[in-house]
Amino acid sequence: MTDHHARANGAAPMDYHMHSRESCDCDATMAAMCAAALERGLREIAFTEHYDLNPGDQCPGYYQPARFFEQLEAARAEFAGQGLAIRAGVEIGEPHIYAEAHRAVLDRWPYDVVLGSLHWTGGEFSVFDRSYYASRGPAEAFGRYFAELVEMVRAGGFEILAHVDVVKRVGYDVYARFDTHEWEDLYRPVWQACIEAGIAVEINTGGYRRRVDEAHPALDALRWYREMGGELLTLGSDAHRPEHVAHRFDEALALARAAGFTRLCTFEQRQISGWVAI
Repeated sequence: MTDHHARANGAAPMDYHMHSRESCDCDATMAAMCAAALERGLREIAFTEHYDLNPGDQCPGYYQPARFFEQLEAARAEFAGQGLAIRAGVEIGEPHIYAEAHRAVLDRWPYDVVLGSLHWTGGEFSVFDRSYYASRGPAEAFGRYFAELVEMVRAGGFEILAHVDVVKRVGYDVYARFDTHEWEDLYRPVWQACIEAGIAVEINTGGYRRRVDEAHPALDALRWYREMGGELLTLGSDAHRPEHVAHRFDEALALARAAGFTRLCTFEQRQISGWVAI
């Protein structure tokens, strides 16, 4: 494991949550996303395409590892000489439910980093469906999600927990508010599970592109993670378009520093490969 130093110009060191047309909800080529990363001063990225197996997902079965790695190697060949490290990633949905199917793919292909996401509660309620929130109050909607998130983290099978409080994207739209402080008792068990399992947390800036206008997580929740002993942290834009690569990463870095972090971790071959000072 090595220590690195962030660039003197303050550019963010990595974007570990990016998509391309290898995800069915993205039309951008890997080349377009890589070019955007270079424009924003990034030196390391990971393509983390959706690998979703819930029958209710937008397009279950769309992700094809062979096709993904073919495109990834082409992007590496085109951009490696320009100083951009491109990691092989994947975003697996509900890893605690589809562990066997995920394992068959993860064991076969040379991934560098795996994100774990909870997009469905109980395997039947999409956290992106307004009806999930409209049919129940905030305590039940958020409580069910965070409780299952703890189960998911404990089951493991991934390196980074993606967008920890993604429920606030649509939850804010329905309830017209989301106050992190009200849900401290829901966050802390998730953080404890991450710390015990050695799973990293990302600052995901995708929330800035929604009405809630917050990162995942906001500052207070990130502080709780750090105060509890959390050390493993990465940055991810959740970009599905070139213009969203490294979106508002200056604010994400400010959040990390304000919460007490001085470095981010990098991954290769599904292991922490280094630390980047921030």
